[in-house]
Amino acid sequence: MAVDSRSAVEEQVRTTVDKTLDATVSWTLTETADGYRITLPDRELEISQYEGPEEAAHWLLTLRADGETVSKFGPYESAAELGDQLETVLTSDVFYTVCCDG
Repeated sequence: MAVDSRSAVEEQVRTTVDKTLDATVSWTLTETADGYRITLPDRELEISQYEGPEEAAHWLLTLRADGETVSKFGPYESAAELGDQLETVLTSDVFYTVCCDG
């Protein structure tokens, strides 16, 4: 199965955030060593790339609030799958930590 490239994921992320958030919401997208970081006023989302089976790129989405990991999603093989989950996370309220790093 073909796996979307880093540039396809970046394009999907920008498109998803633009269509999901109100234009008045301030956000930034930063490239990191492992993927991307989306910073919003109330949360931070990290999109990390790792090698899956047959050295194919897979993507993980981590939600952080107040410096704490709240949830992790994935792995996703395609930018579209990642975009669907990202839309859900962007429109959900963040209440408490439900998982931890480890």
